[in-house]
Amino acid sequence: MAPETDPKKYLLVTGVARSGTTALGELLNSHSKICLGIERFKFQFLRDHTYERSLFERERFFDFRAEDTNLAPASRPAWKPVYDAMAEKWDSAELIGDKVPDMMPVLTDFMNANPDFKIICLLRNLKDVGLSWQARADRQRDSWPSGKGFLAACESWAEQIGTLHEMMRDKRLRRQVLLLDYDTMYNQPDHTEAALLAFLGLESEPWFRELLRDHAEFFENRRSRKVPRGFIETYKEVNQGHIRGLRKVAKEQLETWAARDETQGAN
Repeated sequence: MAPETDPKKYLLVTGVARSGTTALGELLNSHSKICLGIERFKFQFLRDHTYERSLFERERFFDFRAEDTNLAPASRPAWKPVYDAMAEKWDSAELIGDKVPDMMPVLTDFMNANPDFKIICLLRNLKDVGLSWQARADRQRDSWPSGKGFLAACESWAEQIGTLHEMMRDKRLRRQVLLLDYDTMYNQPDHTEAALLAFLGLESEPWFRELLRDHAEFFENRRSRKVPRGFIETYKEVNQGHIRGLRKVAKEQLETWAARDETQGAN
């Protein structure tokens, strides 16, 4: 008898920290066929450069260890219901994965080790990423380091976006990746839903659709902010040519996957 093959597929969600990856993780986990960890193996990936598929076996996935993450349910009770829900749907889930920001420095190595993983990379403008870093750095009783403010965000954003731009020039790697532009993806939620689910190979579900529209409403009602005067010069010095190129790719991919979803629906 031939060995039974694992029907599950695998997914990694990333982007520069504070690019909307947590919201996307919440959206994806609302789908009955997705179990996406919340920085479940961030230390394994970013610190130890360990990318073994065995991390995503059920017994290991729910065995939280200090060398894996600082967001284990035992220390962060807010995440316990999320993992409890994953445990309930694990056997019927089709996509297993993790959401880990700041993966760009090791993303090529991760993808070479896991060539069948689907990768979603979120793009977000430097201004809002920097302001979000600064807000976290200024907030008392926040685990975010006080030194990781706007200036640090400029450096990290520029490095990671440049790395991603170069990586996307590799056609082999590019086939694994869906770029999502956080600054435009909520403008047409129906379009984004179609593209996202076609890329993941999943059917639409009412709760998923409703949550996506809730996120779109929240995005539409956000207050616009300006770069503080003290950070303007540093902000202007950052090369933003790479993000423009990546946004063009993201737009093309969204159109392609949405059209594919419509074709599949017609059939």
